Amino acid sequence: MKILEGQSNLLSNHEVYEHILEQQKKNRSKDRSVPPNQFTLTKDLLTYLRTKPGPLANQDKTHQYSTEALYELFKKLREANLQSDLSKGEMLMIVNLRPTNIAVLSTVVEDMLERFTEDEQQKIIDIITETLGFDEPAEAAEGEEYDEDAEPSIENS
Repeated sequence: MKILEGQSNLLSNHEVYEHILEQQKKNRSKDRSVPPNQFTLTKDLLTYLRTKPGPLANQDKTHQYSTEALYELFKKLREANLQSDLSKGEMLMIVNLRPTNIAVLSTVVEDMLERFTEDEQQKIIDIITETLGFDEPAEAAEGEEYDEDAEPSIENS
């Protein structure tokens, strides 16, 4: 096999996820047997993509991620004049991670504080959660109360 164009396009986790599911359907419909290493790789990849806190963890139930939802995200960012300020890599990371707060968004967008005002940062978060949804915070363990306002502390034993 010869590689004609190395890294000509970037793929999001959603695109990889859809491609893997499509290949599995084709293999099942044609009763193809796949090599054991391909089966293992596919299984492990789907497990990784469906693991929380990844945005595709509930994809089988919610179907929040779709090609239409991604186009809607890009359209709304463009309408808010924010997409042109984001690089392709940053847009890809936004799609892959689905940041739901400014702290996570700042890990995705380089020099975010210098490039965007607080209102623009919040607008980006609002657009992401509106189009791609968001996960509810994890429930507290049984018998424990969850206090959002509690400050973190280190307990010594």
